[in-house]
Amino acid sequence: MRNCLPSVLDSTRTDMSVERYRSVEEMPRVWRAADDPENLRLVAQMLGFYRRLVRSGSRPTGVQRFRTIEAADAALNDPFRR
Repeated sequence: MRNCLPSVLDSTRTDMSVERYRSVEEMPRVWRAADDPENLRLVAQMLGFYRRLVRSGSRPTGVQRFRTIEAADAALNDPFRR
């Protein structure tokens, strides 16, 4: 892989540290408790944001059939069909 795209791999390389702990007690506390009722509201907000971002209703799904080559070419240039 390194020989295929050396410039891309080198330009996007970031160093990431790895922290090791001898026990679970040494690990930092989580930022939010698993049983916090606020978690459900936050997940709903994230899903709403995702739906607005993706706008899956504006894009056709499945295989599209066209009667002419011109119609197929027009669909390729349509930004909402990508």
